[in-house]
Amino acid sequence: MAHAPRPGWHGIPPSTDRYVAPLSLPAPTSGVTTTTENAPPLWVDLIYTDGSKQTVKAFAMAWTNSLVLVQWVEFSVAREAWVDAGMVRRRHLDQGRQRRP
Repeated sequence: MAHAPRPGWHGIPPSTDRYVAPLSLPAPTSGVTTTTENAPPLWVDLIYTDGSKQTVKAFAMAWTNSLVLVQWVEFSVAREAWVDAGMVRRRHLDQGRQRRP
């Protein structure tokens, strides 16, 4: 007996037409630090033009004394924004849940 295809998302990325970019500060021109190690995991509070906020899981890709370049995934696409360092906090990954090689 053949089964009908199941509804829902099965490999085709969801529509990105609903994506609204958060506010992003201008990229700094000096004093930027990056790491060759794993990017530090963070929680970041993103702010949008309408004043709304959203907290997302992200990673610190680069930083200065006052800014952090964060990267997160939204609608199956990696997104980046420079945010004030006060908008991020460290996130601790559960070592037991990390992917195995």
